[in-house]
Amino acid sequence: MRTLYTEDQIAARIDEMAQEIARDLPADFLMAPVLTGAFIFAADLLRALYRHNSDPYVDFIQLSSYGGARSSSGVVTLLKDFSIDLTDKTVLLVDDVLDTGRSLHFGKGMILDRGAKDVKTCVFVKKQTGHAEDITCDYIGFEAKADDFLIGYGMDDDGRKRGVPILGAG
Repeated sequence: MRTLYTEDQIAARIDEMAQEIARDLPADFLMAPVLTGAFIFAADLLRALYRHNSDPYVDFIQLSSYGGARSSSGVVTLLKDFSIDLTDKTVLLVDDVLDTGRSLHFGKGMILDRGAKDVKTCVFVKKQTGHAEDITCDYIGFEAKADDFLIGYGMDDDGRKRGVPILGAG
Protein backbone atom coordinates (compact mmCIF):
# COMPACT_ATOMS: atom_id res chain seq x y z
CA MET A 1 0.00 0.00 0.00
CA ARG A 2 1.33 3.44 -0.86
CA THR A 3 0.45 6.52 1.17
CA LEU A 4 -1.63 9.13 -0.61
CA TYR A 5 -2.28 11.41 2.38
CA THR A 6 -0.79 11.35 5.89
CA GLU A 7 -2.56 11.77 9.21
CA ASP A 8 -1.34 15.37 9.47
CA GLN A 9 -2.51 16.23 5.94
CA ILE A 10 -5.91 14.68 6.66
CA ALA A 11 -6.34 16.55 9.96
CA ALA A 12 -5.40 19.89 8.39
CA ARG A 13 -7.75 19.46 5.42
CA ILE A 14 -10.68 18.36 7.58
CA ASP A 15 -10.21 21.44 9.74
CA GLU A 16 -10.30 23.65 6.61
CA MET A 17 -13.44 21.90 5.38
CA ALA A 18 -15.14 22.30 8.77
CA GLN A 19 -14.39 26.01 8.72
CA GLU A 20 -15.98 26.32 5.24
CA ILE A 21 -19.03 24.26 6.19
CA ALA A 22 -19.57 26.14 9.48
CA ARG A 23 -19.44 29.42 7.54
CA ASP A 24 -21.77 28.25 4.74
CA LEU A 25 -24.52 26.23 6.44
CA PRO A 26 -27.19 27.28 8.93
CA ALA A 27 -26.65 26.43 12.59
CA ASP A 28 -29.40 23.80 12.63
CA PHE A 29 -28.26 21.67 9.68
CA LEU A 30 -28.35 17.88 9.70
CA MET A 31 -25.11 16.02 9.03
CA ALA A 32 -25.92 12.72 7.31
CA PRO A 33 -22.92 10.38 7.04
CA VAL A 34 -23.22 7.41 4.70
CA LEU A 35 -22.30 4.19 6.44
CA THR A 36 -20.02 2.37 6.48
CA GLY A 37 -17.07 3.97 4.72
CA ALA A 38 -17.65 7.56 5.89
CA PHE A 39 -17.86 6.91 9.64
CA ILE A 40 -14.26 7.85 10.51
CA PHE A 41 -14.26 10.92 8.28
CA ALA A 42 -17.65 11.97 9.65
CA ALA A 43 -16.50 11.63 13.27
CA ASP A 44 -13.42 13.77 12.67
CA LEU A 45 -15.43 16.29 10.65
CA LEU A 46 -18.05 16.52 13.41
CA ARG A 47 -15.37 17.26 16.03
CA ALA A 48 -13.78 19.86 13.73
CA LEU A 49 -17.17 21.48 13.14
CA TYR A 50 -17.64 21.77 16.89
CA ARG A 51 -14.26 23.53 17.19
CA HIS A 52 -15.60 26.02 14.62
CA ASN A 53 -18.77 26.66 16.67
CA SER A 54 -21.03 24.42 14.64
CA ASP A 55 -22.97 21.63 16.33
CA PRO A 56 -25.16 19.90 13.73
CA TYR A 57 -27.75 17.23 14.28
CA VAL A 58 -26.52 13.81 13.10
CA ASP A 59 -28.41 10.91 11.54
CA PHE A 60 -27.02 8.07 9.44
CA ILE A 61 -28.02 6.27 6.30
CA GLN A 62 -26.41 3.18 4.88
CA LEU A 63 -26.10 2.65 1.16
CA SER A 64 -24.38 -0.12 -0.72
CA SER A 65 -23.18 -0.33 -4.30
CA TYR A 66 -20.03 -2.42 -3.90
CA GLY A 67 -21.21 -5.51 -2.02
CA GLY A 68 -17.67 -6.60 -1.10
CA ALA A 69 -16.28 -6.08 -4.61
CA ARG A 70 -13.58 -3.63 -5.66
CA SER A 71 -15.82 -1.86 -8.13
CA SER A 72 -19.39 -0.63 -8.00
CA SER A 73 -22.15 -3.01 -9.03
CA GLY A 74 -24.00 -0.07 -10.58
CA VAL A 75 -27.01 -0.60 -8.31
CA VAL A 76 -27.44 1.40 -5.09
CA THR A 77 -29.29 -0.30 -2.25
CA LEU A 78 -30.67 1.43 0.85
CA LEU A 79 -29.64 -0.67 3.87
CA LYS A 80 -30.45 1.80 6.69
CA ASP A 81 -32.89 4.67 6.38
CA PHE A 82 -33.02 7.99 8.23
CA SER A 83 -34.67 7.89 11.62
CA ILE A 84 -35.84 11.53 11.62
CA ASP A 85 -38.10 13.65 9.45
CA LEU A 86 -36.13 15.62 6.82
CA THR A 87 -38.88 18.13 5.96
CA ASP A 88 -37.51 21.69 5.63
CA LYS A 89 -34.03 20.70 6.84
CA THR A 90 -30.68 21.63 5.33
CA VAL A 91 -28.77 18.35 5.02
CA LEU A 92 -25.05 17.78 4.58
CA LEU A 93 -24.66 14.35 2.96
CA VAL A 94 -21.20 13.04 3.92
CA ASP A 95 -19.58 10.16 2.05
CA ASP A 96 -16.14 8.63 1.89
CA VAL A 97 -15.51 8.61 -1.85
CA LEU A 98 -17.00 10.09 -5.02
CA ASP A 99 -16.30 7.51 -7.70
CA THR A 100 -19.20 6.71 -10.02
CA GLY A 101 -21.46 9.24 -8.30
CA ARG A 102 -24.32 6.75 -8.01
CA SER A 103 -24.46 6.68 -4.19
CA LEU A 104 -24.35 10.46 -3.81
CA HIS A 105 -26.91 10.92 -6.59
CA PHE A 106 -29.21 8.33 -4.99
CA GLY A 107 -28.78 9.78 -1.48
CA LYS A 108 -29.28 13.38 -2.57
CA GLY A 109 -32.40 12.50 -4.56
CA MET A 110 -33.84 10.52 -1.65
CA ILE A 111 -33.24 13.43 0.76
CA LEU A 112 -34.91 15.94 -1.58
CA ASP A 113 -37.83 13.55 -2.12
CA ARG A 114 -38.30 13.54 1.66
CA GLY A 115 -38.86 17.30 1.68
CA ALA A 116 -35.45 18.66 2.66
CA LYS A 117 -35.01 22.38 2.02
CA ASP A 118 -31.44 21.96 0.72
CA VAL A 119 -28.82 19.24 0.31
CA LYS A 120 -25.08 19.83 0.22
CA THR A 121 -22.62 17.05 -0.47
CA CYS A 122 -19.26 16.44 1.17
CA VAL A 123 -16.76 13.70 0.32
CA PHE A 124 -13.45 12.75 1.85
CA VAL A 125 -11.91 11.91 -1.52
CA LYS A 126 -12.95 12.38 -5.13
CA LYS A 127 -11.59 9.95 -7.67
CA GLN A 128 -10.60 11.42 -11.04
CA THR A 129 -13.08 9.31 -12.95
CA GLY A 130 -15.90 10.01 -15.29
CA HIS A 131 -19.00 9.86 -13.15
CA ALA A 132 -21.93 7.69 -14.20
CA GLU A 133 -24.27 10.21 -12.60
CA ASP A 134 -24.29 13.96 -13.09
CA ILE A 135 -23.28 15.07 -9.59
CA THR A 136 -21.14 17.88 -8.33
CA CYS A 137 -19.80 17.90 -4.81
CA ASP A 138 -19.89 20.98 -2.60
CA TYR A 139 -17.00 20.03 -0.30
CA ILE A 140 -14.09 17.79 -1.35
CA GLY A 141 -11.26 16.77 0.91
CA PHE A 142 -8.78 15.18 -1.47
CA GLU A 143 -8.42 13.75 -4.95
CA ALA A 144 -7.15 10.35 -6.06
CA LYS A 145 -6.41 8.76 -9.40
CA ALA A 146 -9.17 6.86 -11.17
CA ASP A 147 -7.42 3.51 -10.80
CA ASP A 148 -6.43 3.91 -7.11
CA PHE A 149 -8.03 1.29 -4.88
CA LEU A 150 -8.45 3.35 -1.71
CA ILE A 151 -7.70 1.82 1.68
CA GLY A 152 -7.72 3.24 5.20
CA TYR A 153 -9.40 6.09 6.98
CA GLY A 154 -12.70 4.21 6.92
CA MET A 155 -12.33 2.66 3.49
CA ASP A 156 -11.89 -1.07 3.39
CA ASP A 157 -10.55 -4.01 1.47
CA ASP A 158 -13.35 -6.55 1.85
CA GLY A 159 -14.17 -5.34 5.37
CA ARG A 160 -10.59 -4.92 6.61
CA LYS A 161 -8.11 -2.02 6.95
CA ARG A 162 -10.74 0.63 7.81
CA GLY A 163 -8.70 1.63 10.88
CA VAL A 164 -5.52 2.48 8.98
CA PRO A 165 -5.01 6.17 9.96
CA ILE A 166 -3.81 7.36 6.55
CA LEU A 167 -5.38 7.24 3.12
CA GLY A 168 -3.55 4.68 1.05
CA ALA A 169 -3.88 3.06 -2.32
CA GLY A 170 -3.44 -0.63 -2.94
